[in-house]
Amino acid sequence: MSVAGRKLVESINWPTISAALSKRSDVVKSIGVFNKKYQELDRELSALREQKLDIDFSHYSSVLKNTAVVDEMKAKLASFKITKIDTSKSNEILSKLEAAAVASATEYSTELGTRLSGLIETVKNIEETRPVIDLTVEDVVKAAPEALTEVQEMMKEGEFIVKGYDNKFPDLSLS
Repeated sequence: MSVAGRKLVESINWPTISAALSKRSDVVKSIGVFNKKYQELDRELSALREQKLDIDFSHYSSVLKNTAVVDEMKAKLASFKITKIDTSKSNEILSKLEAAAVASATEYSTELGTRLSGLIETVKNIEETRPVIDLTVEDVVKAAPEALTEVQEMMKEGEFIVKGYDNKFPDLSLS
């Protein structure tokens, strides 16, 4: 990973991202897997960088009786060339994953936009409503016509207490 890429990944506040995307468990899981894999690879890379790289062939020549083996290994090390690996397939897979993540994030953003507009409309409705004190019986009947028929039936039967009212709103008086 390049230095800029390493700095970018290290600068990410992973807990904040996880908390912000807590509703999207699949995204949080993917991000967690990526972060874990990055940390494992970073640890391995650090361990490899700390290893001693030079080989003391003179020490092995003095210790071993068969110096031909040491000479052969020395020649193999001298002829060793680092080969470059074709990463195009990995990059292709990563770009597909990135496209899926972007699509998922876009979908989530659209979903949040819809929710937010609904919430804004609800807040607007709440702000524009009249206080309960200003409501009239006609307003209540207009909003819930079934309430009028229910009250009329209760009056016919001589019921003046709403069933379940005491359970939902208990009497808190001290008398």
